[in-house]
Amino acid sequence: MSEMASAPSSHLSGPPMCSTGRGRGPSGSLTTKGSVPSQGLQSNANALEQILEKPRLVVVEEPKDRGMRFRYECEGRSAGSILGASSTDNNKTQPTIEIQGPINHLKKVTVTVSLITKDLPHRPHPHCLVGKDCVAGSGICVVSFNPNTTRRHSFANLGIQCVRRRELDVSLQRRRSQNIDPFKTGHTKGIEDMDMNAVRLCFECLLEWDDGRKDSLFPVVSKPIYDKKATTTSELKICQLNLNRGSCKGKTEVYMLCDKVQKDDIEILFREGSWKANGEFAQTDVHRQIAIVFKTPPYQDQDITEEVEVSIVLRRVSDQMESEPVSFTYLPYNPDPYGVKRKRTTIKRDISVTEPPPPSEQTFNFHVMPSDESQHPIMPAAETGLLDPSSIDEQIVFSELLHFLSEQNLPTDMDTNSAVFPITNMNFNANYNTCPPDFSQFNDIQFNMLFNDNQIAQSEQQDSVIQVKAEEEL
Repeated sequence: MSEMASAPSSHLSGPPMCSTGRGRGPSGSLTTKGSVPSQGLQSNANALEQILEKPRLVVVEEPKDRGMRFRYECEGRSAGSILGASSTDNNKTQPTIEIQGPINHLKKVTVTVSLITKDLPHRPHPHCLVGKDCVAGSGICVVSFNPNTTRRHSFANLGIQCVRRRELDVSLQRRRSQNIDPFKTGHTKGIEDMDMNAVRLCFECLLEWDDGRKDSLFPVVSKPIYDKKATTTSELKICQLNLNRGSCKGKTEVYMLCDKVQKDDIEILFREGSWKANGEFAQTDVHRQIAIVFKTPPYQDQDITEEVEVSIVLRRVSDQMESEPVSFTYLPYNPDPYGVKRKRTTIKRDISVTEPPPPSEQTFNFHVMPSDESQHPIMPAAETGLLDPSSIDEQIVFSELLHFLSEQNLPTDMDTNSAVFPITNMNFNANYNTCPPDFSQFNDIQFNMLFNDNQIAQSEQQDSVIQVKAEEEL
């Protein structure tokens, strides 16, 4: 039993002997729990479990892949902070790691964070990390914590500072001097094939035990982080559409405002269920990287009778990155979209209703002046040319008319003026009192004309009499 206790490594690949509570002694005889041989096996099994179950490093909160801008040192301001993938406007999170597994007798954990390339093999990246946990000019971040106090650590205020092209080799040489090469790539390749707009975080963990031993865990790599200002990796976004409705036949011209896109690396996708189609546009239809003029594709069903709502997304061809969808509505086919036929029918109907009657059927409407003289004072007939029917005495008017006609020696037969006076064969010498005339045969215009002519004749006659008298007196 002492031999087994002194050489536990010989049983590392075997199963634990204490799983059933019983084991075999050195002689091969079966021993029960509580015996001396079984206690030795139990201690060997505990040692085996401690060796096999080492602590491991896990990224529990990945960095947000898009939305962060890589800034140059010459910009003179903070490089920002890498947010967590689940970060929101109301709840900010940061990239977080956690030590999982047994941590008994584990004294300290030291984690070194550096930037590596996005693609395999993961080589050191020339861009630098900056923040409160980073030594100025080092380009890396080093933190230490006691796992018995807290198993997690969040990297707050950790930013990415990009390096100018002429300083890339200097930055990589600094990584070599710091012995930063997590995957032992040997720095054999140059910077020509490196993606300067995408990086990954690499976490190297060093464990320190109570007995002074040190163990290194395998490096852990995060998801890629893309530069916000680069059009090849930036986040796609549809800002606005000038039209969100169109015919199911397609060919509707739509103007889209969006964030910066590459004209040779972008497409517009219409989707609804399993159906999808691409919007039609050329590279020349992409204006200043922020606007696209395109035509809608035909909908899968050309005979729809109701509106159908689909979604539109921007998709980058190189990495298949997509924007948040916006809605678009397909309308049933209408051969007269501008309503020309309907408007013509409406105009014809309005003309037939509002056209004036024939001239023979036209009637005249005469407005009688109101009797309230305070608001509408009545002007004399000579000034206004109108006659107030309420102030006319038919007998007086007719007697004056007869007197005027008798003085003018007009014939009593009015057939010659029948066009104006429809009364024929009127006997003006008849007794007015015994047979008064019927004025109902005159209309308003004829009666006014008759009365006004009488007034004018009387005024001319009076002027002539006054003129004769004046000559006789002389």
